[in-house]
Amino acid sequence: MRAFLVHQGALYHSECDGSRPHRTAVTELVRGIWRLFPGQALSLLRNRIFVDRPLSPVCEGMIKVAAKRFEVVGPEEWDSRFTSFTGDRNLVTLPAISTLTHTREPPSGAIEELLADLKLKSDGFPRVSSVLLDPEGKVLLASWSMTASDRTAHAEVNLVEAWFTLHSQSVPSGSSLHVSLRPCAMCAAQILALTGIPSGLRVVFHEEDPGPASKNSCLVPGSDLWKKAGSPDWRAWPAVTQDE
Repeated sequence: MRAFLVHQGALYHSECDGSRPHRTAVTELVRGIWRLFPGQALSLLRNRIFVDRPLSPVCEGMIKVAAKRFEVVGPEEWDSRFTSFTGDRNLVTLPAISTLTHTREPPSGAIEELLADLKLKSDGFPRVSSVLLDPEGKVLLASWSMTASDRTAHAEVNLVEAWFTLHSQSVPSGSSLHVSLRPCAMCAAQILALTGIPSGLRVVFHEEDPGPASKNSCLVPGSDLWKKAGSPDWRAWPAVTQDE
């Protein structure tokens, strides 16, 4: 997959081989801009992002939260479109970006207390934390949001990135993910990438999100992104639930 945008005499470009389910050229482009050019990111990402294939839920969720617009350019048109935009512009190729905000030694204790303690490490607003448990309830990984200068660095995105960096494989079937706030569209798609199949992971959120960010996600049956994710049958696994 390939993606680019043009801004003030420069063309920002990213490619991804698809070897990791949570990463695409779009996520690398958007995350790379937020990480490397935080002061310009809002202006840069108001520009249209051109991609060479239809967006996955991971791509669309990232754009909904941290960018603005996109246009799909078919593979047969890509080279001519890319060349026409390049011209005498500077070409900026975005490297793979990794944000590893996670605990080196997974903590133990009541989930509610862990989530509250981890939220204190966050910056930006809202403060959000996430804890991944194995099927026996042991903490595998915990992370928190760092969004003050990077709109993509949500707790769940950071946890998914850390998991694949550390383990390079799906989470054990039967694992559960506790999140302090209902996941947004971007985070929901990243969470789905942890398993590839809905039966492998249970998601529990501890607070409802009153805003619109979580309403259209692949974790919400009937939503657009749920349909684009293949309309997964949540009845076949422990449903996405709110902690009582």
